Amino acid sequence: MSVCKYMKKMGTFGFLLFGGLHCATSGKEFPSQTDWIKKNQTRQKDVVSVMGEPYSVGNSGGTPTWTYGYYRYELFGKSTHKELKIYWGPNHVVDHFSFDSSFPMDIKASANSSH
Repeated sequence: MSVCKYMKKMGTFGFLLFGGLHCATSGKEFPSQTDWIKKNQTRQKDVVSVMGEPYSVGNSGGTPTWTYGYYRYELFGKSTHKELKIYWGPNHVVDHFSFDSSFPMDIKASANSSH
């Protein structure tokens, strides 16, 4: 049960009990560095050994996908997230991938690398 649902169920007592709680997270923290992922080379077993099991799996136009996500929800202030989505080609190798983040350190790193 999520903290929000639990607090709603608990009413005023839940609010007092969790009054100091200002954020919640979902997913698993993971490194933002992606240079180890190589198109047409990196295999699913390599990704699992580095990242563990995916947060979610899916399909994009017939292409299997894995998503690694970390989401931090703030009660006060800006919520942040980061996602690594891997699109799998034949033979369980990376066809392509995308990474996006709203964490300030990732935004700063991206701005510094584009100069």
